[in-house]
Amino acid sequence: MDDLSRDYVIWVFLAATGVIQIAAAHAGLTKLLFIRAKPWAYTLGMLLVIAGFAWFFRDGARHIPDTGNGINGNEQSARFTLTCLAVGAFTFTLSSLLNRQSGEEASPPNAEGFEAFRHRTYAQALTHSMKVLWSEGRRWMRR
Repeated sequence: MDDLSRDYVIWVFLAATGVIQIAAAHAGLTKLLFIRAKPWAYTLGMLLVIAGFAWFFRDGARHIPDTGNGINGNEQSARFTLTCLAVGAFTFTLSSLLNRQSGEEASPPNAEGFEAFRHRTYAQALTHSMKVLWSEGRRWMRR
C-alpha cells in the first residue's frame, strides 16, 4: 500500500469513528460511546474528525487525479468500504469492553436495532439475541 492509500485509510478510520461517536451521543446510545458523558463524547468525536483531516491534508493538497498517481476510484471505494466495516467492528468491540462494567440495564422487550444500544453493549445485545433465538428456535422446531 502506498503512502497516499495508507493516509486515506487512516483519514477515513479516524473520521468515521468520530462521526459514529457524535451520532451515538446525539441519539443517546450510551452503550455505543467510548466516553459516557455526552459533552466529552461530542468532543472526542470532533477531535477524531479533525485529527483525520489533519492527518490526510498535513502535507498539502491531496487532490491528485488517479492518472497522476492518485487513488483509482474503484480502489478508493473498496478501501472506504473496508475501512468503514473495520470502524464498525472496532467501535462495537471497544465500546463493549469499555462499557461492560456498567452492566446490562433492564431494557424494554421491544428494543431492537440501534435502540438496544441505549441499554446494552453490542456484546450484551448479541448474547441476549442469541438466547432469544435459541429459546424461540427450540419452540419452532417442536412444531
